[in-house]
Amino acid sequence: MSPARPTNRIDRRQLLIDSARTLFAEGPYDQVTTSEIAKRAGVAYGLIAHHFKNKRGLYLAVKSAVAQEIAAVQLSAPTQDAPLADQLRQALLNHITYIDSYGETFVALVRGNLGSDPEYRAALDELRWQGVQRALVLLGIAEPVPPVLRTALLGTATYLDEMIIDRITNRDLDAEAIVELAVAHFAATLQTVARLDPSITISPAIIDALNATATNS
Repeated sequence: MSPARPTNRIDRRQLLIDSARTLFAEGPYDQVTTSEIAKRAGVAYGLIAHHFKNKRGLYLAVKSAVAQEIAAVQLSAPTQDAPLADQLRQALLNHITYIDSYGETFVALVRGNLGSDPEYRAALDELRWQGVQRALVLLGIAEPVPPVLRTALLGTATYLDEMIIDRITNRDLDAEAIVELAVAHFAATLQTVARLDPSITISPAIIDALNATATNS
C-alpha cells in the first residue's frame, strides 16, 4: 500500500509572489533580481521561469494579487440599513485602513516602474473601475454609465489614490481626514455632473447628506 501524500504541500508559487511583493515594495523594479527573490522565498531559482516565465511575469502576478485584495475590500457588501453617507464613509475608512497594512506595496502598485506596460496598466484601470462600481451601487445607478459620470468617478478614484499615497509618504494625516476630503470631493463632483448632464438623476438628498457628513463630522 502506497504511503498517503502529505496534505500540507508548500505552495512555492505563492512563496515567490510573497517574496517578490516585499522586495518590489522595498526597491525599484530594476534593482530587484530574480535570484534575490528566489533566495528570500527559499525555493529553487528555476521555479520563477516555470511559474512566471520571467521577472516581468512575476511582477504582474504580484500586482494582480494586490489588486484582487483591494477589490475584495472595495466590493464588499455595504451595510444596507445605514444612511448612504455613512456607508460611503465606512467603505472609505475600510479601504484606507486595509491599505495601511501594506502601504509601501500600494505605492509600488500605483507608481510601479511598469506603469506603461499594457497588462499592468489594465490591472490598475480595472482596480479603479471596481471602485467606481462601488460608488455606483451606493448611488443606485446602473450601467451603462453616462460619459461625464464615468470620467468624473474615475477621476475621483485617482484623486483618492493620490491622497492615500501622500498619507503613506508623509505619515502626518489621519485616515478620518482623508475620508472627509474624499466625501467632500465626491459631493462636489456629483453636483457638477448633474449640472453638466441633466439626464443623470442624482437625488439632491444624497448630495445634501454627503455635504452634511463632511461638515458635521
